[in-house]
Amino acid sequence: MLKTIGKEWTKKEDGGCFTADHISPSQLNKSLDLWFNDYVVLTAEQRKSLLGNLNMDIGAIVGQAVQDMVVHNLTLEEVMKGKK
Repeated sequence: MLKTIGKEWTKKEDGGCFTADHISPSQLNKSLDLWFNDYVVLTAEQRKSLLGNLNMDIGAIVGQAVQDMVVHNLTLEEVMKGKK
């Protein structure tokens, strides 16, 4: 669940200094210097171009598998075999 940042945190396009409009759990786990670089210095497009990590890749794979299981009413075995 994402938390909305208050009005006092204005985005760059609105005259502020931040490039994010929400806080996610992954943001909260970053050290302050990395968070500042990612969400004040970089734009959203620049953040999207950064290389991901193994946790992101695994999360995307698991998320897609669960979605396929729910949407297409598949078993885990069917998803693992590539049925969709």
